[in-house]
Amino acid sequence: MAANSRGVRLRELLKSDQLLIIPGGFSPLLARMCELAGFESFFVAGSQTSAFLFGLPDVGIMGLRDMVDHVRHIAARCELPLLVDADTGFGNAVNVHFTVQEYIRAGAAGLHIEDQEAPKKSGTSGGRRCISTAEAVGKYRAAVAARNELDPDFVICARCDLVGAEGGTFEEAVQRCIAYVEQGGADMIWINTCLLYTSDAA
Repeated sequence: MAANSRGVRLRELLKSDQLLIIPGGFSPLLARMCELAGFESFFVAGSQTSAFLFGLPDVGIMGLRDMVDHVRHIAARCELPLLVDADTGFGNAVNVHFTVQEYIRAGAAGLHIEDQEAPKKSGTSGGRRCISTAEAVGKYRAAVAARNELDPDFVICARCDLVGAEGGTFEEAVQRCIAYVEQGGADMIWINTCLLYTSDAA
């Protein structure tokens, strides 16, 4: 497969000294509008896509094929490099390998895979639980291996959802992220810092 120029462009944007603002959305029209408005990249959000396609919250109902086909439509209508939500990679390390290659073929520039248990819950919801660091590292290694087979410029983002999850702390999330880069080979990390407060915590 020829090098994915969108992956190259996304990497260049990420390496720049300038702040990169990536608007998120769910449709080819929104991506095209962002392109015309002068933004340099676009994030295809899983929660918004689930709401748009199914009218359902982000609770793991949407599958790989739903998301990949939707990304293909968006990539065909704009030239922006797309960073795409890939949930948990839609399963274990084997599923992650397949997921990465399908997103590359669909025209994405990169994706993020979160370290939640499957089926996942929205990153803004309570009751989230994460898999072990070792399992997550294995999934990111699988993602990198799949990427390297088709397009070494494709960006792998490891998203850590431990902050706000059951028993998680910010310090532990930082240690996970270090492992995701040093052991898993992820290109970048995303610490989801959505904290949920209930009456019990008041």
